[in-house]
Amino acid sequence: MSIDEVDEEQHATLQDRLEYLLLRLLGFAASLLPRFLAMALAWLIGVFFFEFLRIRRGVTISNLQQAFPDESSSWHRRIARAAYVNLAVVSVEMLRARSLDADKVNTLVHFDEEAERRLREILDSGTGAVFVSGHYGTWELLGARIAALGYPSIAIMQDQRNPLMNRELNEMRGELGLEVVERRAAPKKVMKTLREGGLVLIVGDQDAGTGSGIFVDFFSRPASTAGGPARFAVRSGAVFLGVWVHREDRGYRMGFDEIEKMEVVSSLASDADPEERVIRMTEAYMQWLEARIRIDPGQYLWLHRRWKSRPEGERS
Repeated sequence: MSIDEVDEEQHATLQDRLEYLLLRLLGFAASLLPRFLAMALAWLIGVFFFEFLRIRRGVTISNLQQAFPDESSSWHRRIARAAYVNLAVVSVEMLRARSLDADKVNTLVHFDEEAERRLREILDSGTGAVFVSGHYGTWELLGARIAALGYPSIAIMQDQRNPLMNRELNEMRGELGLEVVERRAAPKKVMKTLREGGLVLIVGDQDAGTGSGIFVDFFSRPASTAGGPARFAVRSGAVFLGVWVHREDRGYRMGFDEIEKMEVVSSLASDADPEERVIRMTEAYMQWLEARIRIDPGQYLWLHRRWKSRPEGERS
């Protein structure tokens, strides 16, 4: 056991340990079940949390009311319930991840041949790529499918509050071939990876606070968004791609879009100020993500307080 792991053990609370034990037990059960039964289990867990435990249910429904003000209360409730089920599916898929290898990942997550050809064309140019995504679909499988392409790849993920669960999840991600980088070490590692023509995956759609966050519209309301992904791309010259994974009947479909070709970015002059380019690319990132979410709102993580931080002078 490493020094970091010993430190995690010492600082874990009783709640942390109980949550970790539950995670391991669920992981054991999920790995034994055929996939269709594991997905049925995920559905039951999601419904149970929504209907009975109701953790963050008020936040979830409030977020949907702000994003879709013209929809009915019954629609908001139905989509909120679907979001809980989707989160349970994400969790169960990660718990089953240790039984996956590259071939199984490729079978589970379909990537259109033409799209993959275009992506390899971009990557083979040697410029590197910043992949941005959101908590949409089963986002944890994105890293596994990207790692299966065979290019050097790292991911920057949001740390979990529970240090034991955080370690367990990162170990699972590592077994799928994806190197997870801690945020404090990210800048140096990210720039090195991009300059060597590698891939960086960032799920950067959570509230970024009032300090360094850039306020851009998300569902017609300013949302504090991390400017780091766009800044990495601008500074390194890497391409800026929006990558998504959508859950379907028997598996998943993955695709990507070239965000820099969106009008909000492409209209900039070639000699535009780098920071203005960062802001425009961040704005385009949120426009892109919103468009993806509107395809199936029930597959998004509405449990997060996305509009928690407010611009100066505006009340929440």
